[in-house]
Amino acid sequence: MNRDIDPLIGGLASVTDRQAGALLSEDAATALADRITATAVPSAAPRRRRSPIMLIGLPLAAAGVAGAAVTAVALTRDGTPGGTPAVTPASPRVSLVAALSFTRKGGYIDVRVRDPLADPKRYKEEFAAHGLKVTLSMVPASPSIVGTVVMMDTSENTAQRDVTTITAEGECETGGGGDVCPVGVRIRTGYKGTAAIVFGREARRGEQYTSTAAATAPGEAMHGMTYREHRVGEVLAALRKRHVTVPEYRAMDGNVSKELKPGQVPPTWYVHDAVPWAKNQVLLFVGPEPTEKASSEPPSSAPPGGPASPSPTPTPTG
Repeated sequence: MNRDIDPLIGGLASVTDRQAGALLSEDAATALADRITATAVPSAAPRRRRSPIMLIGLPLAAAGVAGAAVTAVALTRDGTPGGTPAVTPASPRVSLVAALSFTRKGGYIDVRVRDPLADPKRYKEEFAAHGLKVTLSMVPASPSIVGTVVMMDTSENTAQRDVTTITAEGECETGGGGDVCPVGVRIRTGYKGTAAIVFGREARRGEQYTSTAAATAPGEAMHGMTYREHRVGEVLAALRKRHVTVPEYRAMDGNVSKELKPGQVPPTWYVHDAVPWAKNQVLLFVGPEPTEKASSEPPSSAPPGGPASPSPTPTPTG
């Protein structure tokens, strides 16, 4: 015999959906969102400038399994599950089902990423719903700076206080060895300019990093290793114990950095530096001497596939 059991189950509920939704305060919603979607998510507030600001990490310009995002189902004001509440004074300031979280604090809105795998169009739409002309994108980053702001660019007339970063201690390691890193952005309510913000995300399988931290930073492939001025063969042996490989090398030829493949570097050469390349892979800078000698030759352009170097604009990816 077929019977619709929904009315029977519904009769067991002691409170209605509307009443259940009202039990969750805004502060509790914010705290719950932070606990459910907590991710290790870079340093100083940006100055007024027209060019992009690199906040942390080195984009791999010439050198060239994302984690599943956890979201929570919230009750909207009308008691129905899911959906993003309309932006009205009566709506919660934090949406647990949104790709981004928006928290009003005085005359500012704090923004953090909740879903690092969302379509960039969704980020733009959620900013627009708050009256902000902001685009946000994600780039594959080395493990220690995943979830941090790696680049920010604002329009010409943006004041210093209009768009700043939210920082947290211990969330990553900066190039200078500090641990105060930007984990979100704070935007002045009513800001009419434009901004482009780039966060680091976990790299997918086989994907090369676009932005990196120091190779020895906590969480990186060479954390705790001493490798500078050590011979290539010695460093490779230590890396094998960590199941880390070296897909490419860089060596100076005069004033030009040349790309070398495994087998082209003598094991008796020395390692000068290292850069995270991809999951369980690093790029090594090497040479025949323990330290790299300064070249007296005039500067020349590096050929395609040259050294890893900072770039003001990492290439955003979905």
